[in-house]
Amino acid sequence: MKAFRILLVWMLVASATLANTRDWKPVRVVDASETDVSGEVRGEMHTMHYTMETDDMIYFLDFTYKPGQHNNTHPPDIAVNVQTKIAIEGKHAYIVDVNGKEVKLHIVKKTAK
Repeated sequence: MKAFRILLVWMLVASATLANTRDWKPVRVVDASETDVSGEVRGEMHTMHYTMETDDMIYFLDFTYKPGQHNNTHPPDIAVNVQTKIAIEGKHAYIVDVNGKEVKLHIVKKTAK
């Protein structure tokens, strides 16, 4: 019975590890800009716009956050003209920021080079 429990735990850990594997590719951050999209209904909102290039694609990505005194959200630490990693999953891209943290961004547009 003890061996069965150990096997079960091992299988759960192995499947969770495999589920988080992403297909990373090198990417260069070409441009970054910020837009204030605040309004009376939604409150203060900001959107960071990023342009990133891989060997074969150009991605236009957005990250929206709500700054403020009572909110702890802020833009990701993504430096311009720096090589990093990107993983594409559906309509989202995952980028590794300068601190090594994964950041989820929305894909607005992508074009072939």
